[in-house]
Amino acid sequence: MPVEYQRVPLSPEEDAILDALHFLLSFEELQAETGLEKNQLQTCLRHLVESGDVQVWVWLPEKNDYQAVEQVPQHLESHHFLATKEGLFRHHSS
Repeated sequence: MPVEYQRVPLSPEEDAILDALHFLLSFEELQAETGLEKNQLQTCLRHLVESGDVQVWVWLPEKNDYQAVEQVPQHLESHHFLATKEGLFRHHSS
């Protein structure tokens, strides 16, 4: 049986973010839901996006739809976020 990759446990802030991101939320909605300060939310989101637990989405008016963003954007405030399958699994198994 292969050895599974062990991740660092989620911080309480990261856990709260993943708990809120069962549905697509804007930065402002996520901040209101978690009660985190702007800088703290940005730091935690960057970590969760880089680890693959959260995906970043942007609204494209010309397509009238959201599209996933591949790289972590510089300014997170204008984006939306959604927990990935891996992120939800990590959240619910911690």
